[in-house]
Amino acid sequence: MQIRAAQRNPELRALWFRKLVDWTADQLVFIDKSAANERTAHRKYGWAPIGITPHEMRSFQHSECWSILPAYTIHGFITWEVRHGSFTAATFEEFLETKVLPHCNPFPEPRSIIIMDNAPIHHSEVLISPAMLLMISI
Repeated sequence: MQIRAAQRNPELRALWFRKLVDWTADQLVFIDKSAANERTAHRKYGWAPIGITPHEMRSFQHSECWSILPAYTIHGFITWEVRHGSFTAATFEEFLETKVLPHCNPFPEPRSIIIMDNAPIHHSEVLISPAMLLMISI
């Protein structure tokens, strides 16, 4: 079975693919946040002899979360930020303004299109301003 988002919009998806064919790989800058803590690598399944339940001794205390926010191109990473805890809309905007945009160029030059997912921290008034929407529509 394939699971699809209920919010999926076929018209917007088709528009996205039409724009995608006009862009070159050099123009794209990707941003994608990731987070981890001590328990990120913990196993959820295990093997044991027949009739014996596998178990693992571990602490149930919550460890501190680390987040990384990289910006990268086909040529590798251009910048990143690592911090304790999570990124917020404000810290994401600051990262874009101070660390990513200085490495970017006007469209259609290389590093002129920023690609990111639909994470809640990307939904701020600054990023959804008329100027940004104009940039998105190019």
